[in-house]
Amino acid sequence: MNNINQHFVLNDGRQLGYATYGSKNDFPIIYCHGSQSSRIEMHYDMSFAIENGLRIITVDRPGHGLSDFNPKGSILGFADDIKQLTEHLKIDKFSVAGMSAGSPFALAIAHQFPEQVQKTAIISGFAPFNSESKKLLTMEVKLMLNLAKYFPWLLKMMLSIQDKQLKKKPKKALQGFLKIMSSPDQEILKNDLVMNIIIRMFNEAFRQGSKGVAYEISNLLVKDWKFKLSDIQVPVKFWQGKKDNNVPFEWAELMTKEIKNADIKLFQEEGHLIIFQHAKEIFTELKPNITKQ
Repeated sequence: MNNINQHFVLNDGRQLGYATYGSKNDFPIIYCHGSQSSRIEMHYDMSFAIENGLRIITVDRPGHGLSDFNPKGSILGFADDIKQLTEHLKIDKFSVAGMSAGSPFALAIAHQFPEQVQKTAIISGFAPFNSESKKLLTMEVKLMLNLAKYFPWLLKMMLSIQDKQLKKKPKKALQGFLKIMSSPDQEILKNDLVMNIIIRMFNEAFRQGSKGVAYEISNLLVKDWKFKLSDIQVPVKFWQGKKDNNVPFEWAELMTKEIKNADIKLFQEEGHLIIFQHAKEIFTELKPNITKQ
């Protein structure tokens, strides 16, 4: 039922890599992974997808995993890639989910294709990086994103070093990334099945080196996304832990106010990795209502 090494060729000749979980005949959900990640990013136990009639499709963004780098890549451009993928897979109606830095890409798909996208889930989601949202960040995350925006060459160098470390000592390479996570997340990280996924998804992100990861952070995430949240017509639900050190919970609140048809589920005692606690609830809610079928 699961096939994690698939790809097809886009109209411009680039290869797009993706993985599928669940049955081909079930309701499709496009999943947008986080930063420094890949199509491998998904729950370690996918039985919930089979049991609830879900077909989850996780897609490598350009320069990550099996997807070719796109020197002209943009957030809206990735939405166009997804449109081509759904046409290739003969999918008409689908929902979309975005985890962390995958949120702008998921929201862009919802923005561009309101006739096809049924619902959207944003999990621990990245918000537009501006003077208002920046104030809410922890010092460590703010420093990294400011580096990305104002000193992209330095971020590129740091990611290149991380890439080399990942290939030699993956757990050690991830220590700096993981240590800023909150105590609820630290408990989740004690699960070897979770850590195995995190190590694999990071390694796969850097399969082609660090260029794609660096480009996405510096050229897309911290820049203008080129679309307005207020123009999104598709229902959006934000899933957020209040004790998230990576993404402040107030970011979900800011975006909920911007989007007309949006609401938020706030977990008071949880952090960034809520997907490992609430995958079944999050993904099953993305199925269309009976009246829309």
